[in-house]
Amino acid sequence: MRRWWSWILGVAALAAILALVFETKRLAELAGANEAAARELRRERDEALAAVPRLEAEVSASAARLQAMSDTVQQRTDDFERAAAESTAAALRTLQPMSEGVRVCLQTLHECMRIEGFATVRFLSARRLDQEGLHEVEALDVHSDGLGVTFLYAEKMTAQLDRGRGELVLRFFEGHRLVAGERVGLPEDGWAVVFAPVDGRLFEERLPYLVRADGVYSEPRRPQRPDSDVDAEVRGQWLERFDRLLAAAGTQQNLQVARFRGMRDACFLEADIVGTDNRHHVMSGAHCARLCVEVDKTAGVVSLLLCDGVLRQGAAQSTITAEGYRMLLPNITPSQATDIMFGMVVNR
Repeated sequence: MRRWWSWILGVAALAAILALVFETKRLAELAGANEAAARELRRERDEALAAVPRLEAEVSASAARLQAMSDTVQQRTDDFERAAAESTAAALRTLQPMSEGVRVCLQTLHECMRIEGFATVRFLSARRLDQEGLHEVEALDVHSDGLGVTFLYAEKMTAQLDRGRGELVLRFFEGHRLVAGERVGLPEDGWAVVFAPVDGRLFEERLPYLVRADGVYSEPRRPQRPDSDVDAEVRGQWLERFDRLLAAAGTQQNLQVARFRGMRDACFLEADIVGTDNRHHVMSGAHCARLCVEVDKTAGVVSLLLCDGVLRQGAAQSTITAEGYRMLLPNITPSQATDIMFGMVVNR
């Protein structure tokens, strides 16, 4: 019986030993797996920790880029709002009428220049007049050949008269010119438009609040303007009659009498004529000492007769002699011309 129990106890002990061996092996394998997992976790942790500075740098760089973009957008928004506000303010200023003092100044300046035979500069508006000059000035400067126009805008314009040389200088500051569609800034020392010779006394007497004069007059005062000269109102009425006459003339180019200085013996003196196409592009121009509407009742023909001057066709220039150059008005009859011009015609 004892042997039986001994055998049973031995088997049980062996089983226990085997179980302990297997459990120990399982625990060792589990411990090894846990150690491997821990190493992997430590490796991933180390990699993550190593990536933190790089990610922080990338986040910082992205934040800086976003901030820069935000600043740029804000700057452009501010610029746009400022430009819109300035544009609105400028538009409102243009809608406001000129003060009576500024209007009288510009009208007087126009009259003085016309009296002296200069009509190349035409003032459109100005906002203020003080001891420094005119401010926020808009003007048109017709080129000497009559074939081009420059638009001028200046924050300030001064008028300087040299008595000795008989020279008037209009100088435009802080603005721009528009020439053939191109915008050009004005020089720092201003853009000068010079008129000479002029009767300085006329400008000093009629524009003492604008014109600044220096020097002394080298000659006695020039005589009064010729009796042939006409005032601005009369001149405007005759230019309107020319517009009616030439609008129905049927010429290849659209002709317009742009200006003249005076009238004598049914002739218009010191006249400028401009020819344009249907798109209002200047194609030709002429300046002549005398301009007449000539009618030939026998032939039933009406012409513009230009005497003593210069004719320009594109880039070509030719001289108009005293014998004259005729521009035929094919659709106008002698009776129509006489009626429109109130009899101010010459017979051929």
